[in-house]
Amino acid sequence: METSGTRACQSCGMPMSAEEHFGTEADGALSKDYCANCYRGGAFTEPGITIDEMVEKCSAILSQLFGIPTENAQQFAREQMSCLKRWTGREIPTCGSCGMPLARDEDAGTEADGSRSTNYCTYCYRGGGFVEPDLTREQAVGKYAPMMAANLGMPPAKAEEMVRQYLSTLPRWRE
Repeated sequence: METSGTRACQSCGMPMSAEEHFGTEADGALSKDYCANCYRGGAFTEPGITIDEMVEKCSAILSQLFGIPTENAQQFAREQMSCLKRWTGREIPTCGSCGMPLARDEDAGTEADGSRSTNYCTYCYRGGGFVEPDLTREQAVGKYAPMMAANLGMPPAKAEEMVRQYLSTLPRWRE
């Protein structure tokens, strides 16, 4: 399986950027959807885990790695997981620039012909082009990290690290 670029696990949201991060199917092939922590040999490692239990596990990791207060980490993890395939039964597309879920028609940007974009949100993409066409990945980190730090109550340097890592999962910013 091609693993260039990064993909988020559709169970826990972990970025998967190297072959060893990807779970495996029953035939040994790499899973395109799930990480090695969540999925091995074609089955979930914790088949009975609930979304609430997964939120607890993942928010503890987020809190430890990025210095996010526990309550904020739990709320953030729940918001992120509520859009993942394991918990919704389908993969909800996300904006390829900022990561916003495209859960409703009005969330989608527009193409040049006025049709809805299937790849980008209304805040990033309108009329067939990016709202900020010259925005670099580092500028995006500088734009989004202060919002993350303020909203999650986390240290600014950790917010930059988190945003940088997350943006690497999105098509616009893959190198």
